[in-house]
Amino acid sequence: MDWMKAADYLEQLASQQTDEPLDAGQRASVAQLAARIRSGQRAALLADEVGMGKTRIAVALISAVRNAGGRAAIVLPAGLGVQWQKELRLFQPDDQTLLPLRSYDGFIAGFLTEEDAEGNEKHKRKHKDWLRNRRQQRELPQKGWADEEVLMISHTFAAMRFPNPSDGPAGGWRRELLPNVVRLLAGQRRNFMRDSFHRGEISQVHATRRAARMIADTIIEHGLCRSVLDDLSGDHRWLAADEYKGKILPLIGYGLGQFDLIVVDEAHKARGEDSSLSRILGPVSWEADDPFRLGMTATPVELDSGQWKDTLGRISGRDDGEDITPLAELTEWISGYVDIVKRIRVEELDEPLTDSFETAAIRFQKALRPYVLRRDKRHDPEISAFQEAHGDYRVVEDLKVSPTTKGFTRDWLRRFCAAEALSILPQEDHRVKRARLSVAQGYGFGLAPESEPVEQLPQDDELEGPQSFWFDAFRGQPADIYTHPAILAAVRLIESYAERDEKVLVFGRFITPMNALTRLLDAREMLRRLRDGRHWPASKVRDESEPAVLAAMNDPDLCVTTGGITSINQMLTERYRKWSSARRTELARLHRELEALAPQDDTAALLVGYLRQDDDDEELQGDIGALLEALDDRRESADVPWSGDEMLALFKGLLDDLSTDEEQEHDSVLRSRLASYLQDFSGREGNFARMMSGATPPQTRRLLQSAFNRASSWPMVLLAQSRVGREGLNLHEACRTVVILHAEWNPGIVEQQIGRVDRKGSRWLQDLENWYGHAEGDPPRIRIHPVVVSGTYDDHNWQVLKERWMELRAQLHGEVLPHQGTHAAISPELEALRNRIIVSTPNFAPWE
Repeated sequence: MDWMKAADYLEQLASQQTDEPLDAGQRASVAQLAARIRSGQRAALLADEVGMGKTRIAVALISAVRNAGGRAAIVLPAGLGVQWQKELRLFQPDDQTLLPLRSYDGFIAGFLTEEDAEGNEKHKRKHKDWLRNRRQQRELPQKGWADEEVLMISHTFAAMRFPNPSDGPAGGWRRELLPNVVRLLAGQRRNFMRDSFHRGEISQVHATRRAARMIADTIIEHGLCRSVLDDLSGDHRWLAADEYKGKILPLIGYGLGQFDLIVVDEAHKARGEDSSLSRILGPVSWEADDPFRLGMTATPVELDSGQWKDTLGRISGRDDGEDITPLAELTEWISGYVDIVKRIRVEELDEPLTDSFETAAIRFQKALRPYVLRRDKRHDPEISAFQEAHGDYRVVEDLKVSPTTKGFTRDWLRRFCAAEALSILPQEDHRVKRARLSVAQGYGFGLAPESEPVEQLPQDDELEGPQSFWFDAFRGQPADIYTHPAILAAVRLIESYAERDEKVLVFGRFITPMNALTRLLDAREMLRRLRDGRHWPASKVRDESEPAVLAAMNDPDLCVTTGGITSINQMLTERYRKWSSARRTELARLHRELEALAPQDDTAALLVGYLRQDDDDEELQGDIGALLEALDDRRESADVPWSGDEMLALFKGLLDDLSTDEEQEHDSVLRSRLASYLQDFSGREGNFARMMSGATPPQTRRLLQSAFNRASSWPMVLLAQSRVGREGLNLHEACRTVVILHAEWNPGIVEQQIGRVDRKGSRWLQDLENWYGHAEGDPPRIRIHPVVVSGTYDDHNWQVLKERWMELRAQLHGEVLPHQGTHAAISPELEALRNRIIVSTPNFAPWE
């Protein structure tokens, strides 16, 4: 690996004058990386603000390493793999990088061959088909792991488990790698005892032994035999699972091969030295003699300034045994800066305080500058020009919910008061203590936490005295959640945006209120469409949505019938039958147009097969209705008649969303994915609003992302569980409004959430360009609405979060001074002090 050649490549990219594939800011970062490489530096923290294009800068460095004959590992959350594949192809169109390696099973599967299967011919054929499919899907290497120029490894890869020894030595194929490597290094062979394994394990045993041979050969080739045998000495048969894993991880590293570049995406995650990510960055990522480590995170610090040391330690080789003692010296300078910023926010600005800030800021920048490269939105010419003329482009407006808010009934006031009383009464039950949080954040009366296991409240006979009184006042029925004042307030806010054809992204933590909000929004939109005579894509109300529909019908403006769910279902069935009949007539014409295209277009032939309908059937059959709904959802305008060419183009767009580049050549794979998608489409719970949770399959997440990014398509509202949607999803193309249903404790998470819509090429930037052309009314902004129930623990949570958020933005965004009103009178002396603060604020931009 020639690092000077890599620097040459980066400098060539930086000298280009076009914004593709790198814009001016990204080119400046690439130039700075080249300069650091030439100076001998081999670590950097790329800390650009969310949405500024960190991934593309990292891919430029990876391309430089490949061009110089080196290998790169990308350690990342597994869900970001497809996004990285797309970015890699921008620099190398024929790139074939595999999807992220997630598990020990996947590692061993990389050594399988088509001959490993045993049993009858059907079983062997099934094994071959499975192996070929995994390779075609780019989940397994065609040759071996060490032959891959770029390898993606999931953050959780090292969370693998191994069986514990019980009464005798632990068996099973998962314990085969270590003893085989040890014997091979000692010049011995390990006998194959077929009876020691289950019948279905034989292929894994063969693959494990093949892996052991490759690993042993690598160790011997690099002259590491003696040191490895010393590390593996002892009776491994009786090792506990964690001890066994500690010995096996370095061997896996030898099996993956040596890397010249380690890229850590979301480098702030799992900071502990014993976390899965740290285990990867130590033993699993086997580094070359002169490796470069690149960390990537928009939030290197989240809660505590001491996290800087932890994040920098990660890219400085802490997990690989490097001495990071010098980093300890930075802690005092970093803490000193944070402390002086806190003082500036609460004390009157004077000469001594300004002098102290300037000194602390210089030390802070000196401490971090050798490591950190950061661009934020103040460095974007378009955004800085907007802020100069109109103020902040992002506006945080709390959605305050109080007893005076519409829908805050006396019943709910009683419950809130009861929850507060229960939380302060002396008792041991943690479920009751948590009542004040659960009722404010709307996750019902079972008091389930984020993971939401069923956790029953105490029975009546378990409580006595005041506890029993307040508990009776607190509890309610499951359907009551559809009248929760915070959920009703969120509905009104979201619908006010939807009426203007603006999409809304909602983040929450708890499934129960998110489900309730999704169903209530859908129910209200369904009733509006029934009232106005517009189409709704369903022939009946789903059973689980009935309570939401009944709650929505309490709105006099949406009470379309007095006959309840039965009447609603009759109306839906009749409307859907008419829609189906009209579509069937139109389908006959479209079928003829598409049949004419089919001889020259394989995709047209596939579509013709899907749209085939029996002549005597009045209803649309099978998946036809779902397919038409799905294609209709992608149209720019539903008011004009279909054409065969338009339908074919939309169908191809759908297939593109369902496939990767290689899958386009495999009809059976596409048919399977299309069938699964249409099943989801016809049975989906939400239409106008959709929810994305931990249970949502990756393929569905990608399709939801694609649909939400189309301005003309449903869903208009996407509710994303925080841990699923806050990273890696680009949801900015048709949305500039974020609602935070549940407050977080970590401001870094909030920055990531807002970053889903605040990105390059965002809807806000599109709207701003249109506004400049007309300049009517106020300019558009990105709007953030936290839902806050006043006077509750939820309110306290949000106030603490705002303080932490200010600290984070002072360290990362240069927002040190408290907000000054636009019309406030400022003396010349104070103005001069404020300007000194602004000029002294630390800046880690690549061109500084």
